[in-house]
Amino acid sequence: MAKFFSQTDIDKFRECFFFHARRGHISNEQELSLIMRSLGYSPTTKEVNKYFNKYARDNKIEFASFLEAMHDQSSVENPEKELMNAFKAHDKERRGYVNASEIQHIMMSMGERLSRQEVDAIFREMGVQQGGQIRYNDFVKSLLTPVPDY
Repeated sequence: MAKFFSQTDIDKFRECFFFHARRGHISNEQELSLIMRSLGYSPTTKEVNKYFNKYARDNKIEFASFLEAMHDQSSVENPEKELMNAFKAHDKERRGYVNASEIQHIMMSMGERLSRQEVDAIFREMGVQQGGQIRYNDFVKSLLTPVPDY
């Protein structure tokens, strides 16, 4: 698996895996989903089911097999590209900016809905003015940057 992930990624995966899989293995699809989501991936229920069925031995997924599942998921998922395409769809004039109030509405009403306070906190942290414009290239990079855990 080292050929697919950097050592830093493998270390991050290992830490998260063993934090959640205290017995040294994953025993069910819910654990697999939780760990993958904790690492910033967004597998569907169908994908999690497929990975569990493919990699579980005796209804257990060990760390090496978990890396295989992560490789499968990383091959189909590209959050930066997906977010950029979503923002570009709202940028009719192709200027690299979108209306903050439109993004606020989307974040509060679609997918995993955020509260007004959560959206306001994100905008405040990024220096977005209420009713202003968002340079979505910077916004996406900021959204995908892991929060320090110190």
